[in-house]
Amino acid sequence: MHRCESYFFILKKLILLSIYPLLEREGRGFAKIRENIENYLIFQPSKLRAKRIKRGLLKKIKPQRFINSNGIKLYAWFIKPKKNMPVMLHFHGQAESILSHQDVALYCMEKGFGLFMLSYRGHYKSGGKACEKGIYTDAQSAITQLKKLGVDEDKIILWGHSLGTSVAIETAIHNNVMGIILQSPIKEIKSAAIDVYNFYCRKLNLNIVALFIKKHIESIHFIQKFDNINKIKNIKCPILILHSKTDEIAPCQNSIELARQNPMAQLYLSEIGSHWNVDWCLEKVLDFTNGLEIYANAAK
Repeated sequence: MHRCESYFFILKKLILLSIYPLLEREGRGFAKIRENIENYLIFQPSKLRAKRIKRGLLKKIKPQRFINSNGIKLYAWFIKPKKNMPVMLHFHGQAESILSHQDVALYCMEKGFGLFMLSYRGHYKSGGKACEKGIYTDAQSAITQLKKLGVDEDKIILWGHSLGTSVAIETAIHNNVMGIILQSPIKEIKSAAIDVYNFYCRKLNLNIVALFIKKHIESIHFIQKFDNINKIKNIKCPILILHSKTDEIAPCQNSIELARQNPMAQLYLSEIGSHWNVDWCLEKVLDFTNGLEIYANAAK
């Protein structure tokens, strides 16, 4: 994104943030307008940010087209697991698509894991418009689709990245999954919004604007919560939380605080890596998944 485009991007969102408090009134109409504004602020479907599919994946991916419980057509990538290996159900973050996480797909292929990479409604090749409740429904429909493909719940490992960690946590609460991986998680939407705007303001040397935005966001009462910090307490399966100390988008303090909320959580903080790459945590992912096999066998 060029600097001029970045300034326009920030300005447009600032205008919407500025008028949001004026709409915090009773009535369905006001609530609907607020939710639409939130959806624009939160979701940035990257339909136009196309990336080529890596050659090593082209013949391995089995595209999945299915209809969710709301009647919306969804799209996903599926890679069949090797014998008795679990399947990673992957949830991407904001301003991303399944194309953004091809390294995860290559990793799963290399290690023999199955993979189901979901494209939420309104995102790459999926219909509809994204909202918090909607993408949770999409994730549950992905579980249903995996069952149709012969994958049991207890052979599914949920893997969420950034905003996708909220989808993973919500899905873990309602399903008997094998485990859950939270990579560079958020705590809830308010602090996540402040962190994202801080990042863009630093890049554009708008530090004073960042202070204004922080105070303004703290005063807003969002309808959609993405409340990981409270929901994580309700997860019963093993949890792996991964964060790079050099993450410029989401501070690693998020993961520290989330890990404190559930005794099942394992925390790994890396000295290297970033918010967007995955190489720095793959070794820990493998250790965790190997441990899940032992945990599952002991529970039988």
